Amino acid sequence: MSSPEPRPRSLTSFLLGLAVVGALVALPFVAPPDGQERATLAQFFGRFHPLLVHAPITLLLLLPLLEVAGLFHPWAHLRATAGLVLGLATLGALAATGAGWLLAWSGGYQGETVTRHLWGGIALSAACLLLVALRRSYIAREGFLARVLYLPVLLGSIGLMAWTSHQGSAITHGEDFLTKHMPASLRTFLGVPLASVPENKTPAVAIPPTLFTEKIAPILEKNCVSCHKPSKHKADLRMDTYALLMKGGENGTVVVPGDLKKSELHRRITLPADDDDFMPTDGKPPLKPAEIALIEQWITAGAKP
Repeated sequence: MSSPEPRPRSLTSFLLGLAVVGALVALPFVAPPDGQERATLAQFFGRFHPLLVHAPITLLLLLPLLEVAGLFHPWAHLRATAGLVLGLATLGALAATGAGWLLAWSGGYQGETVTRHLWGGIALSAACLLLVALRRSYIAREGFLARVLYLPVLLGSIGLMAWTSHQGSAITHGEDFLTKHMPASLRTFLGVPLASVPENKTPAVAIPPTLFTEKIAPILEKNCVSCHKPSKHKADLRMDTYALLMKGGENGTVVVPGDLKKSELHRRITLPADDDDFMPTDGKPPLKPAEIALIEQWITAGAKP
């Protein structure tokens, strides 16, 4: 009687996946995202992350539907499909996490949200690998603990995936992307802090609006702050406050009061869109001529707050 071969091959695949997860765990320590931009080739491969990340999300959401349907006799064949879906989801999670680290490390990303998103991806990759191991016993009805843990770990993995996805959306769209327009009752139910409402008080001394607060800050908020904020500051540059904008980043000062030629901010927003130094980056549209003119006016007038 010949012994079945799939199990040794499965063990080899599992150990290989474990080694990949171990490498991913080491990366944030060995080469953490530090806000510096690096090799163009690394950024090229890293920018596949947004494309790759949707595959494991879709497959993991499909998996519990296949598992539940497979419990009923007419759809029992779906259990085999569920195994394939889990395998593809695991490969997708590993690939997306690796590309995500590459993008964060080489693309000038830095901040708490970036770090949380990266660790969420690593944890999800490990959870998928654990599901692969648990499912083998779950299907074969071997080992009480593995059979009991499989479905809870699957549901927990989907929750972890949702949290990790939220961190990703916060990097791209801002921390309050999902909660900005959330109804107050739902905020209370989920424990999300209520949006602060400014008190209707008249200040003792009215502060007149300035060019920066009224015109320049909104332009920066719309076009620049998404990449230069506390949770994600490329090139170690933050632009969410006047003081931090004037402080500059790893490349030095970006605004020189009264001097357009020495102001790196002005140089970058007026470059051709296909130039490597053009801002804003990541496929965002160039600033409008009127917006550039306002920034020029502000810098020439002394770049005052």
